[in-house]
Amino acid sequence: MVVKKKIVSTNSSEDAPKTETPKTNEQKTGVWTEISKHLMTGISYMIPVLIMGGLVGAFSQIIPYVIFGLSPDVSILDAINSGNYTGFNFTLLNIAQLMQSFGFTLFGFAIPLFAAFTAFSIGGKTAFATGFIGGYIAVKPIATLVLQDGKWKEVAPVPSGFLGAIIIAFAIGYFVKFLNEKIKLPKNWLAFKTTFLIPLIAAIVTMILMVYVITPFGGVVNGWIKAVLESAGKSGEFMYALILSATTAFDLGGPVNKAAGFVALGFTTDKILPVTARCIAIVTPSIGLGLSTLLDRVLVRRRVYDKQFYEAGKTSIFLAFMGISEGAIPFALERPMFTIPLYVVGSIIGAMTGVGLGAVQWFPESAIWAWPLITNIFPYVLGIAVGSLFIAVVNIYYRNHLIKIGKLEVL
Repeated sequence: MVVKKKIVSTNSSEDAPKTETPKTNEQKTGVWTEISKHLMTGISYMIPVLIMGGLVGAFSQIIPYVIFGLSPDVSILDAINSGNYTGFNFTLLNIAQLMQSFGFTLFGFAIPLFAAFTAFSIGGKTAFATGFIGGYIAVKPIATLVLQDGKWKEVAPVPSGFLGAIIIAFAIGYFVKFLNEKIKLPKNWLAFKTTFLIPLIAAIVTMILMVYVITPFGGVVNGWIKAVLESAGKSGEFMYALILSATTAFDLGGPVNKAAGFVALGFTTDKILPVTARCIAIVTPSIGLGLSTLLDRVLVRRRVYDKQFYEAGKTSIFLAFMGISEGAIPFALERPMFTIPLYVVGSIIGAMTGVGLGAVQWFPESAIWAWPLITNIFPYVLGIAVGSLFIAVVNIYYRNHLIKIGKLEVL
């Protein structure tokens, strides 16, 4: 085995990481190994924030909807303003509202941190800053001027989500690395290079890529998904359920998921088609990938993930029962070319099982406290179980195969 030796520079002006790599055939073909290393760096720093934010946000929902038994269509703020809660109960609801705001604010930093540390793994400190900026814009895109009724107005486009974060992290990481290697200045100008010139160029390039390339790409995908869903909805319930479950699961709360939700909300509000398939598909990926970390030692007698994923797996399952799908994001990012198609297929299987056996849900909420509103709850739960187990079992045996043939290393 050839070992890469990292050379740490003692010159503080040198920003980008340097590696000394013997040129072997094994390393020339190790592109995916390098990509995986950078992805895992971003994921490892994202997981704690995702867990903290997700759990605080989830517990904020337990107080009103489990302890107080509020109807799922009543918000915490509506409950506070109703005047039905006083004294200690009123204080608890205030705490729940605070936890909800705080938890989901933390949750929103997970993707920017992933982009920041992935870019840092590639291009160093300057890439960290621009990666964070790009990841933040992927979640909260910059409003652009649009001419409406003869006046220019600021309009916020559709977020590009974690797909946009991946693209900008790698693009800006390698761009900053390129600048560090190619821009040659005298020693006296190195501080200018690393603290002004490269950060300025990187920030401008990040802005251009996010505003004019990556975010519009998310908008195109969003519009296409919306058109397909509307067409499928008019064609028949089963085709609608199939497409709705696939698009809901695809990017775990990203723009495609939101487009699916927008169309589904319109159909279910007008009592045209139920939202059953979407609600099943929201929770199935998170439960299935979480189960991978619980069942691997039962099925194949070994761990198939790095240690850090095992706490993330438990959290992913817990968040799923709170109706939060983003707990599965670290698993999706770690090996996206296999994991994303897998959980999309598993979600389709789960949704079609539930819908085919007669489960019907009109209320657009996937959390466990909305289950009493479901008609034929047993097929609904069975659909989630079937889809989740499919994801878990296939994922475990696939990763075990990669370990056996030496293409996956577990720490």
